[in-house]
Amino acid sequence: MTTLITGATGHLGANLSRELIKRGEKLRLLLRRNSGNKEVKGLDAEFVYGDLKDFTSLKMAVAGCQRVYHLGAFVSIRNDDREELFDVNVLGTRRLMKACRMAGVERVVHCSSFGAIGNNPNGSSTEKWSVSPFEETTDYELSKTFAEWEVYKEIGRGLNAVIVNPSGIVGPWDFKPSLLGNTILEFARGKMKAYIGGAFDFVAARDVVEGMILAMEKGKKGERYILTGENLTIFQTLEWLEELTGKKRPKIKMPTVLIQNVAIVKDWVERKFFPDVMPRFNYHSIRLLQSGKYGDNSKSVDVLGLKPTSVKEAYREAVNWFKEYGYV
Repeated sequence: MTTLITGATGHLGANLSRELIKRGEKLRLLLRRNSGNKEVKGLDAEFVYGDLKDFTSLKMAVAGCQRVYHLGAFVSIRNDDREELFDVNVLGTRRLMKACRMAGVERVVHCSSFGAIGNNPNGSSTEKWSVSPFEETTDYELSKTFAEWEVYKEIGRGLNAVIVNPSGIVGPWDFKPSLLGNTILEFARGKMKAYIGGAFDFVAARDVVEGMILAMEKGKKGERYILTGENLTIFQTLEWLEELTGKKRPKIKMPTVLIQNVAIVKDWVERKFFPDVMPRFNYHSIRLLQSGKYGDNSKSVDVLGLKPTSVKEAYREAVNWFKEYGYV
């Protein structure tokens, strides 16, 4: 049995591919030729080349596969990447799901995002919460929401697929690195001079990998499963990083209203004069930390049998991995 993974060079993909190889699965990884692909170098897997924008390459990639994990996506917190977000995340998912159905793939796990789960203002968000057209959100979150609809369309045409919705992923094998990985590195290098308040729902990379594998084995067709861990304040994560890196956490806490107004100006300047620079934060990322949104993973625990592990240990693994691979 052959399993295809898209997005294998990303943070989650690098963790999933290594775990599946450890479990003895025969893997096929979809890669782009114009990428370095150092993240998968030396892995015991078949490499095929294609692009989510190219339907022909996707048909060739899924041919002969029984299972597909779709992790490939374009991640951006900017508002000026709408065309790429739509083409890769929405239309790319449409192309891949169609190719899977046409090829007779037995099972697909589509990796969406906690951002495609709506915000419950009165408590935790479950899988029943959809993103409201009236709530403020990012273009990335909207693209992941619309991508889920493309999965549902093909489920209606007979595709056997389930959806998982992970929150902020923490852990090793973060080659690129991710936005959260860059934040850890900034702290570990002693470059974080101030911070803002707020909280977010973080989850260990190992738990997301386990949740995806369980969804492949036990998930119900057409259902989605939230993969979250712990709702943590930014202050708490900084205390952990102080302990794990030996660096002092910043003492200056920036007023949220002030930094949001600064971000509005910063975002405009970056869009106008530095379009190729990916921001570390923007107005929307600050707003998200203040939103109070957090997830309820009880469905993944009760139905799939997921056993969540320590997010602090995931931070430890991330820090140690960055040290071992020379990032710090």
